[in-house]
This record gives sequence, C-alpha cells and structure tokens, in this order.
Amino acid sequence: MKPETPRDLLKVDAKEPAEYGRFSLAHLTAYSVYWLSIWELPTTYENVSVLNARLFPGDFTMKGFPEMPDGMRTNRSLLQMRPKYRGLATSDPRSGVHLTEKGRREVAKLQDAIGPPSFDGGICPVAGRPDDSHRTGGGKERTYDPAQEIEDRKGRLLFRRFKEGRLEETEVVHLLGLLGLYDHTSPVEVRKEFKRLRDAAVSVNDVDFRSFLDLVQERFRKYLDRPASSHRKE
Repeated sequence: MKPETPRDLLKVDAKEPAEYGRFSLAHLTAYSVYWLSIWELPTTYENVSVLNARLFPGDFTMKGFPEMPDGMRTNRSLLQMRPKYRGLATSDPRSGVHLTEKGRREVAKLQDAIGPPSFDGGICPVAGRPDDSHRTGGGKERTYDPAQEIEDRKGRLLFRRFKEGRLEETEVVHLLGLLGLYDHTSPVEVRKEFKRLRDAAVSVNDVDFRSFLDLVQERFRKYLDRPASSHRKE
C-alpha cells in the first residue's frame, strides 16, 4: 500500500522500539520526513507529527493520551535537524521540511535497521535506499533506460493528477516529487532536471508525457524560472 492522502498516515503500523532505540529522536523524525517525500505527501509539521506518532508511539505521543501526537516533541526534533545543529534538514514554513544529503545518509542507516513502513502488516514498496542517488563508483553502473524512467515518473502523484484532470490542484511539492528534488535544490539544478526529463520523453517519442510536461511548465513557470539568487538558505 502507498498512502494517497495525509489521512492514510493513520493506517501506518508502529515500529518495534528494540529496533530503533539507539537512534535519536531527530533521526527518527528524519525517517518520517523521508517517507513523506517518497509518498509525495507534504512534509509539513502536521504530517510529520502524525507519522512520528504512528511509527514511534512510545516517543512521539502525549503522555496519558497515546492516541494523540506529541507535536511539541516533533517540533523540538525538527529544530535539532536544522543546519546549525545536526545538519539533517532544512525547512520552510510554506513547503515543509527537506532532508540534506547528510540527512539522507543517516536515514539510510536507520532504514537498514528497521526497514520501510508497513500498513496493516503489509510492507510499503521501497524506492531504493535513501542515499542511492548520491552514490558514485564502487560498482557496475546501470544502463540508462529513458523509457523505464518515464514509466516510473508516470507513477508519481503529479502525473496521476494530470490524468485525472486535476493538475490545477497541484503544488510545488508535487513538482519536486516528480523531479525527485527538494525545495533547497538550486533553481539551476531544478531546470536542468526538468530539461533532462523532457529530453528523455523526446528520445522515446512519448507524446502524452511531453504534453504533460508542457502543461507542468506552464503551471509552475514562476517557480521553474526563478533566478539563482532566489535559492533559499537556512
């Protein structure tokens, strides 16, 4: 199962404390942020608080009220994740929390220990290790398959909304989910990844996906055309 809306987070199973007890609350919160991004759900304070409480109830629910998330504890963890402390994430009140490369590496260690989330006992499909996209060398490189990449991107929320005729309901977080990027990614790199995806669609002559990208570019033109100086920093 893959959650389609934030309400689906209420179906996430709790993890075993014995498996994650050696990790800090900031690391557990980074794990929640990572999976929200994989599921293309906004990494807002509210969503992170709920997922923390579902995954790690012993650490992120209110004392005496185990069914209620302890938002204060999640908020403290989010503050500890910021660049001037642990350096695991950046944040923006409009777009949510975004892991740094260090944060992704730390989440990979946690995922090795506790695995991916599950729903009613069913394991959520894994989209690779959190740090896979940043590895270099040390193994045989995969052959690039643009057709397979386009098919993979068609499974993401932005394309599904397009097919449902609901593109006008989408936000920047969905564009970033399509591109596999974060809000702290520089505008130049965002444009470069968008062009690379368009080139892949052209190379396999996928007219439908090219039309989709044209509409996406028009909807998010202001975001895609931002000058490099608009790159936000913590």
